[in-house]
Amino acid sequence: MKKMYNIMKNMGAIKFKDKINENMSVIKLINKIFKDKRGYIVKMPPKGSSVVCCMSGGADAVSNIFILMNEFGYEVYPFFINRGQSSYKWEKTSVGFYDKLFKNKFPKLYNKTKEISVNTPAKEYKNDLRNVKKKCYEKEHSAHISYPARNSIIFLTGMEYAISLQNKGKKINTVFIAHVASDTSFHCSLTWQRILNLETCHILNDYNFQYISLPIEVEFGNFYDKEVLIMYCEKNGLDLSKTRTCIKSSKIQCGVCPCCWDRRRCYLLAEVEDKTKYLKPYPKKSGGYY
Repeated sequence: MKKMYNIMKNMGAIKFKDKINENMSVIKLINKIFKDKRGYIVKMPPKGSSVVCCMSGGADAVSNIFILMNEFGYEVYPFFINRGQSSYKWEKTSVGFYDKLFKNKFPKLYNKTKEISVNTPAKEYKNDLRNVKKKCYEKEHSAHISYPARNSIIFLTGMEYAISLQNKGKKINTVFIAHVASDTSFHCSLTWQRILNLETCHILNDYNFQYISLPIEVEFGNFYDKEVLIMYCEKNGLDLSKTRTCIKSSKIQCGVCPCCWDRRRCYLLAEVEDKTKYLKPYPKKSGGYY
């Protein structure tokens, strides 16, 4: 953990208390419940433990998995949700690429990604919900609601996958998430994570189960963004150029959607060369590109 903490402390650009999608009173209340029920709020599993983690094919998820094996020696069981996303084909291509890379690099720790089909949002109302989402951008804070149930469904599915692995002799009580400090959706917040964790503990009748997102876990002293992950991977020899960030359906990442812009912004902050291919370059300004 020291490596990640040291990198994080050198950045410190985003303040947890300033995030509109966080609710400290809710976090404090649930933290107290966890302390009463299990004696701690959240803790890293022992080295060598088996864990489940989300694998979207994106830079955050791929970096997260790399850190879990490289720093902590965890046996990783990744899961990838086929949810009917526009970029499914290219996300899956990225997942396949890093499946092979990680299996070669960590043969005893990495398990092939489990693809799970869960339509979220459901296709029966997705178009209507998309139109509602667009209108939300006209209202304060509403733009950050996104698809409201998407992440809860994804990570409850991850929990079920973790429980299912008991049938293979694996006792797993931690699902790792890869949210970062700049995520603004309410379903990408530490507040949401605590609420989902409490719900999960109740329905499992097991207060040892936990969700952890290292970049935003303030109990570990962390609150950092994608550039820290990029810096870590650059320093430790992992090429992220094959990860898929773009939400569009084109093979080459567009370079201008909000997700692509955030990726490019963080490469600039990390002062690491972005080898990703984009359809469109940065807009020009006097003196060159942004």
